[in-house]
Amino acid sequence: MDLLTLLSLMIATFVYAISPGPGLFAVLAISTRFGPIPAIWVSIGHTVGDIIYVALAMLALNALAEVINESMLYVKILGASYLIFIGYQQFRSKGISFEPSSKKSSVIKLLIAGFVVGVTNPKTIIFYLSFLPIFIDLNNLTLNTEVQVIVSIGLTVFFVLSLANILGVRLRRYIENPDSIRKINQVTGVTMILVGVFVALY
Repeated sequence: MDLLTLLSLMIATFVYAISPGPGLFAVLAISTRFGPIPAIWVSIGHTVGDIIYVALAMLALNALAEVINESMLYVKILGASYLIFIGYQQFRSKGISFEPSSKKSSVIKLLIAGFVVGVTNPKTIIFYLSFLPIFIDLNNLTLNTEVQVIVSIGLTVFFVLSLANILGVRLRRYIENPDSIRKINQVTGVTMILVGVFVALY
């Protein structure tokens, strides 16, 4: 895969990923409330979800894609319920610290939350299935090309989510005081609930 094609693929992915969606909003909310490290775990989970769809698209598993679309309603309901539950917990939180948690269970929850946001968006698989053939020949894939595509798209998606993370950190500097914490909990909680509703309805 030549460099120009690879760069074109990354630009197309960047334009797609930067468009407002549940992934960006989720990372922004987590970053603002908990800081950059937890938001990174959410970003990683989301990126893994995207990579799975990229792999499916490159394998041209159209039949599997149809199966995914047929079962997506159930996946979306479960994923949306999980995200709404997280948002409800955050909305009711009375925490008084912006310090990010380093507990293993928290990391796992953040990874799962990011993964759910990424993998429950049906337009992702449709997008990759539709635009990947423009850049690569799915019928003559080599292992080297597959790795290049997965790494390139994965890094691009993670980079876009990192931009949302940075924005959340910058916002956090203006609101890091005890009087604002309850409002921040409510705002981020409502944001996560809305992300869950978006996932369920989109």
